[in-house]
Amino acid sequence: MFKSIITSKKYWISVLLLGIVFILLFSLIEHFMEYGGLIFTAFKEEKLANGHWIRYLLSRLVGGFVYGAIMAYYFELRKRK
Repeated sequence: MFKSIITSKKYWISVLLLGIVFILLFSLIEHFMEYGGLIFTAFKEEKLANGHWIRYLLSRLVGGFVYGAIMAYYFELRKRK
């Protein structure tokens, strides 16, 4: 069952969509929690300056992929049972 889910094209599309939604929502919520509103100058100085953007982007991509993979697998498994 695991192999059939992982090799499915529908699974990978779900991983991509869930990952993108997770990245957007998580980043927005984190931004509001840290800065108390839409303050782009502080965000730019803290997260994107001095090469920190690479770590920021990588953490978002890995987090989005892991979340998307787990949730898409769960949803596919539930559909098949």
